[in-house]
Amino acid sequence: MSHGDADAAEGKLDLVPLIDTVMLLLLFFIMTSKFTTEEKAISSLLPTDKGQLSNPQTKTVEEPKQVNIRIFPAGMEKGYQPSEYRDQLAKMRQPGQNIDFADFYIGANPLLKVDGKTLSRSRDAKAVSQALDEVHGFVMKSLETYESGTGERKDQHPVIIHCFSGMSWRFALIAYDAVRAYEATKATFKFSGNPDELARMREVTFAPPRIRNYSANELGNELFEIIHMK
Repeated sequence: MSHGDADAAEGKLDLVPLIDTVMLLLLFFIMTSKFTTEEKAISSLLPTDKGQLSNPQTKTVEEPKQVNIRIFPAGMEKGYQPSEYRDQLAKMRQPGQNIDFADFYIGANPLLKVDGKTLSRSRDAKAVSQALDEVHGFVMKSLETYESGTGERKDQHPVIIHCFSGMSWRFALIAYDAVRAYEATKATFKFSGNPDELARMREVTFAPPRIRNYSANELGNELFEIIHMK
């Protein structure tokens, strides 16, 4: 009689196969089960109206409102990838030369093909004046649609000017002058030159420049972001 038969005759059980079976089952359930407790705990802590701690009266976090003025090479449209914008830029820009024509957008409002060459190098004062009047008129008409109705200019949505860095800075300065000219027509006081009065005026800033040379498509990436910005 074997040792196992003797244990069975005495009423003893061999637990080794049972332990092996339990370990295999445990490994199976660990590998195939989905634990959702941690996921639910994380979702309940996120700033949203969903999750275990959701409150029907909780307000969602809204992005700060601002008015974006976008300036990029004339003729470029939405729907392309960064590498395609880079190739388009290479075709329209000659080595050592600036891009002379730009498209201005305020939200979905376009002012197509601003002639920077006329604005910077033309000796025809009348042509320069007409070109500036066109930009100022476009900016004033577009900003009028963003008026919030409050009396204080500092409470209006800030204006951010996004000018493609591969273009002349004169386009951004022209847009800035146009915004300030519009604000002058809306101001409830006459600016005397005191720096303290700037706190009462609308915020108008330039978007910070991008870091260069960290990828081959950097110029295309910048164009993609500006063109697809709201």
